Amino acid sequence: MLFKINGKVMPTPARGVQEQRTQLVDSGRNALGQVVAQKINRRQFKYESLSWPYLSASQWSEVLQEIEKFEGTMTFWDALSQSFVTRKVYWGDAGAEPFRIDPATGRVLDYINCQCNPIDMGY
Repeated sequence: MLFKINGKVMPTPARGVQEQRTQLVDSGRNALGQVVAQKINRRQFKYESLSWPYLSASQWSEVLQEIEKFEGTMTFWDALSQSFVTRKVYWGDAGAEPFRIDPATGRVLDYINCQCNPIDMGY
């Protein structure tokens, strides 16, 4: 699976990425108690725990540098249109587990269980 963050190709994420499509709705009930609803915008994407089982320290740093900007773009394969789409996103939580540490310097050399949550801004 190909993901680009701010135009930069990212490492292939782990299998099991949860693609969610959320539909915002303006709704209420009329005097008869029936739901009256109107669709707002298009369905928005959210990737729960976009994750990588292993990244080198430099690869994880590249991901973090892009998501530190808070807002950006993400390009990914859209199952509905059967093409790549680019959406403006903001970044929720991100985290990783230090895996290998250089005993001489204490520097982290690589990480496991790296993950982040890009959230579609609806643009």
